[in-house]
Parts: sequence; C-alpha cells; structure tokens
Amino acid sequence: MDITKEAYDRKPLLIRQGALKLWGVPLASRSDFCRTRQLYSFNNFFAEACYDSTNGNLTCICSFTQSSRLDPYLDQLNLNEVDPFQSIQ
Repeated sequence: MDITKEAYDRKPLLIRQGALKLWGVPLASRSDFCRTRQLYSFNNFFAEACYDSTNGNLTCICSFTQSSRLDPYLDQLNLNEVDPFQSIQ
C-alpha cells in the first residue's frame, strides 16, 4: 500500500490499525506497566501502535519519521535492515 504519512494520519484509528496489520512490517515491541507498544515500518515512515496492558485494547497509533523515536527499540533493531524510505508492497 502506498500512502503518505499525512494521508495515513487522517484515517480513522481502526483503518490505520488494519493497514499496519496488512502491510506494515513489525520491527519490535516493548511493554511497561500500563502499555504495550508495537513498532512497524510502513511505507516511508514508522508507526507505533499502543495497547492497554490490562485489556489489550488499542489506545493510539503514532506515526513518525524521526530516527530519535527509535531509541527505546535500539536493543531489538538491526538498523542495517531497517529502511524507512523503502515502499512496502
């Protein structure tokens, strides 16, 4: 699926979630006491889906292009294999 970050951000939450599940590349995940976060590569940006740890409900999806936002996941990522500018077909 080819979509810009801006167009993706305008879609409803559940549409964005479905797009990530269908076309996103899961890269890493992390958890704290209240949230579980799943990082995806999607088109030319990244997206982080956040789930409530108590009930598993999706609470938000944040998209970004800044590599500094990958810092919490660095221990799980091989950055040589992550190309945020490669379109995912």
